[in-house]
Amino acid sequence: MEKYRKGTLEDAQDIVDFADYVFSQSSEPHDFARLVPKLYGEGRKTQQYHYLVEEEGKIRAMLCVLPVRFSVAGVELKAGCVGTVAVHPRARGKGYMQKLMAYALEDMKTGGYDYSVLGGQRQRYEYFGYEPAGIKLDFTLTADNVRHKYRHLDATGISFEELSGPSLLLDESFALYQKGMISRARDKESFADILRTWNAVPYAVLQNGKFVGYLSVSRGGGMVFEIELTDKALLPLVCKSLMEFKKPNELRFSLPAFDRDKIALLGGVCDMYGMGFNLSYNIVNYASVIEAFMKCKAVGTKLPDGAFTLRIEDRETVEMVVHNGQITVNRHESDDPRIKPDAVLTARDATALLFSPLSGYMKSKTGYGESSEYKLPAWFPLPLYSPLQDGC
Repeated sequence: MEKYRKGTLEDAQDIVDFADYVFSQSSEPHDFARLVPKLYGEGRKTQQYHYLVEEEGKIRAMLCVLPVRFSVAGVELKAGCVGTVAVHPRARGKGYMQKLMAYALEDMKTGGYDYSVLGGQRQRYEYFGYEPAGIKLDFTLTADNVRHKYRHLDATGISFEELSGPSLLLDESFALYQKGMISRARDKESFADILRTWNAVPYAVLQNGKFVGYLSVSRGGGMVFEIELTDKALLPLVCKSLMEFKKPNELRFSLPAFDRDKIALLGGVCDMYGMGFNLSYNIVNYASVIEAFMKCKAVGTKLPDGAFTLRIEDRETVEMVVHNGQITVNRHESDDPRIKPDAVLTARDATALLFSPLSGYMKSKTGYGESSEYKLPAWFPLPLYSPLQDGC
């Protein structure tokens, strides 16, 4: 007889052992205490974020919903980051994960979450209301790019110091993080551990010994998970010095659409770049997420005046207005007869319309097509984004 429940402190070692076993069976050996120290490091009391299925007292399926509070352009959002989705090889096909996902989603709906986010195979999670959304721009900076475009730059003054414990450099890195467009997801105590997620290494960036930024990079140096600088114009110097320091064949970056300065600097140099979706999202509170990322987009782009009212079936109706640079977003019940919507969509179609890179190709009710059934304002898609290091 299976039992569904939330994790407790007594489950700490069993949860880590189960994750290590299942993921090691399906791919290379995993050590979650090292891979995701913010969740599974020693002394981390995160067991209550795990949803478990037991058979005869032994875990047979599990997932984690890590609550993360973001401040986006001054709007507070609560996100449920889903990860460590695991089923024991001998318990597959029993429907455990379907029931666990339903259990977790119901908790998020009643627990004040604004949205849920995860990675993974698209169709597997569409059944639970998730839709690929958010915008990221990927750049690959090769050694040839650096040799040709940055050959005249003197990067000898740039150096890197690992963030390994309490220090003034960690304080300065955290203060810089707090100034970002998306912030407040981390406290100072967990900041370095979060930057180490998935085997990354965090460094302070110095110029002639003075703090000018921080970054989180894969151990081999090829993937830059996060980089913030006091002056974005330093990015070419930092890239050139990082190539010398880590000696990868290339540096890969994944940036949110609102990170316009870095996008411009990399876009003019890189051999390869492209746009894609960030992760898969299940929006619980559309009005709050829309308001946050409309304001986010307005920081770097002038939004034209206009109004658009969207009814999301079985969820809510959202009125969006831009007037003289002021953004107003109002929420109404989905069946409010006083409100005449410009469009009526399912939740997944609404997420695609508002937040997908393919928004302009969307055709109501039928997925993506050549045209839309209604006139859309120029605001869409909104730059929804969840930093990878904050997930699980």
